[in-house]
Formats: sequence, structure tokens, C-alpha cells
Amino acid sequence: MKNFLLISLLACIYFQAVRSDLVCRQIDGNLKQIDAGNGQVFGVDEKGTVYSRNEEKWDIVPGTLSHVTVGPAGVWGVDRNHAIYRMVGGSWVLMAGLLKQIDAGGDRFVGGVNMNDDIYCVQQGATISAATYNSPQYNHLGGKLKYYSCGPQGCWGVNSGDGIYFRNNVTPTNCVGSTWQHIPGRLAMIEVGTDGSVYGVNSAGQLYRRDGITPLNPVGTVWTHINIQGHTFKHVTTDLGQLWLVTKSNQIVQCQ
Repeated sequence: MKNFLLISLLACIYFQAVRSDLVCRQIDGNLKQIDAGNGQVFGVDEKGTVYSRNEEKWDIVPGTLSHVTVGPAGVWGVDRNHAIYRMVGGSWVLMAGLLKQIDAGGDRFVGGVNMNDDIYCVQQGATISAATYNSPQYNHLGGKLKYYSCGPQGCWGVNSGDGIYFRNNVTPTNCVGSTWQHIPGRLAMIEVGTDGSVYGVNSAGQLYRRDGITPLNPVGTVWTHINIQGHTFKHVTTDLGQLWLVTKSNQIVQCQ
């Protein structure tokens, strides 16, 4: 009985009740991954075709990628061979390095992970100037993650066991930060919005939002489970008060 009460107490501390107060709609198209930032939305489908959202339609962006990101650091992506690209002057330019996932949501710096779950970031100055294959210079972070995302209040990641971690003391000029802080819960992927909001989905496709985030408490206090029309998701991103989600069947849902 004591163990049961302890588990129940921890559940109340770490997870709030299910909420469904968002107005959501399914929109046209099918994607496997989506990212929003700086008022833009990009995505890729199962074939690697890249799209950008233009008002109420998807425009095809020339090139083939497996993952795309957009944010204060610009538009970046990686292909199925883990080659890294940055959009410069409307065209993809091959960058140095190899990553399987990349994030441009930091304050004009990028982060990401490679095929071995090694974690890297690029300082703000090197990110801004990156425009040729000889750039940028990457900085290695200790630890292993399968997904890494940054925003104005810091960087979050999840490892191969769906454990959740926050990187302390990250700044645009010190993207490496200092130490990892373990956050209770389990997520398969996590995304930080340019407004500092944090969302993620777990292996069952359930959507969660991190609440209680402030400049003085950048890790927040509790995960809130958000139920959206019974859907299960594999990807989420947020920008300008809107959520963009990809269901496990590659349908696209937009909420506000």
C-alpha cells in the first residue's frame, strides 16, 4: 500500500490531468517530420520531398532531405546519408559534418545528434557565418541523445531509452553549456519553440507539454498530457502560438 501511495504521489507531481482545450484541424498533405520557427513551417515526407507552408498550401522546396529545421539560425536539414545542408540565398549548400537530426531553434546557433547519438552544437558566430562546405566548426557535448532541440530558455533532449534531459547554462556563445539535468518522464522526441515552450510525444504517441517554465526555472515543473481528437502522434513542433503535429499515419494536424 505504501508503494502504491508513493507511485500515485509521484504521478501527481510529474503529470497533470489530460487537457483538450485547443482548436485543431487536419490539413492537407502527408509528412513524416515537421518543424516551425520564425513564422515559417517546413516538413519532409517519406520520400524525402521537402515542403514549406505558404498560407494555406504546401510548396515543394527543391532537394531531398530526411529531416528539416527552421528557426533563428535559419533553415537547415540532413539527408538520408546524414549530410548536412543549409539554405543560403534560396538554395541548399552542403555543410561540413554528419548528423541524423539537427535543430535551428537556438538563438542563432544550431545543435544536433549523429548516427551514434553523439551530440554537437555550433556557436552563434560560426552558425551565422556558415555558408560553404568548409564550415561550420562543431563542438561536442558529453553524453548520448537521439534527439536534441534548443530554444531561448535552454536545450532539451531525449536518449535511446526515452529519458529526458535538460542542458544547463547553454548560451549563444557557449552552446556546449555545463551539465545534464535529468527530467522525470519518458518521451520519444521533444521540441522547443522559439517562445520557449516545450512539447514532446512518447512512444505511445501521446502529446505532452512542459508547464511552469520561467527564466528562473527553465526546466519547468510538470508534464501536461494533451489529448487531441484521439490522435496518436510521432512529431510535434510549435511557433507563434500554434502547434503542428504529424500523426503516426503521417497526417498533419494544426492546433491553436
